[in-house]
Amino acid sequence: MNKQSKQRIQLKTVSILVGLLAGLGGMNASAQSLPSSKASFAYTSLTVLPPCSSGSATGCADKGSDGWTSILKQQLKTANQKDLFINASLQCGIVTDTTVKSTNGSLDTAEARGTVRVKVKITAPSGAVSYAQPSTGQDATNTTGDGIVFCDRVQTLKAKFSGLNCKADLTTGAVTCADPEELQLILKTLNANAFNFVAPGVSSGVSTIEVLARSSASASATGTNGSLGSANAFIGAGSVAIEEVRMIKGNAGETISF
Repeated sequence: MNKQSKQRIQLKTVSILVGLLAGLGGMNASAQSLPSSKASFAYTSLTVLPPCSSGSATGCADKGSDGWTSILKQQLKTANQKDLFINASLQCGIVTDTTVKSTNGSLDTAEARGTVRVKVKITAPSGAVSYAQPSTGQDATNTTGDGIVFCDRVQTLKAKFSGLNCKADLTTGAVTCADPEELQLILKTLNANAFNFVAPGVSSGVSTIEVLARSSASASATGTNGSLGSANAFIGAGSVAIEEVRMIKGNAGETISF
């Protein structure tokens, strides 16, 4: 084998090695990068949420000071600044239990309430955090709060009973009852809900979209006969569909009054 043949073989070997290294480097880069896309989808099963208080973070356990829990997370890479159309849907369940005890014509009440709110968090490539619109909504009591209400139930039970084990005063004619009459109402529901959110002007690059949920539960009772109330709210399976769109400029939407 002459010198020129050896040089040709060495050049071919170097070319093959360079090609292999380039291919490996391309594979690593492809694995680490997220391709630009027009849509994204995520799905989750039953998620347990801490029953926070309706107006505060009491009872939120270890889910943060505000009780908001990330239940769905997905990433979407956009080549240019675009608008995102986000559809979040999930199963929503509420359990309310009210028991009223009343004697001697007293009006006793028990109230239980469960609520689930949802909002969408957008983390831009720069790390800046914003929330898709709308980010606030009204509940069943017409009170505006953080997040969109997916389900909200206020259960109030009132009763005015004479009572049981009654005795009459032969002198005055007054009738008194020792044992209260009792009335209990339990409601359990599970339904699927969906809401459309919009995130305008999302920066180019990889953005992280998170669907956040917060449940709240509260109960109260009046009277001295032992009326009770309890509530719990939870979510089941859920999904989020994210689509890159180009919204009409200056479209602020329209609110319909009834």
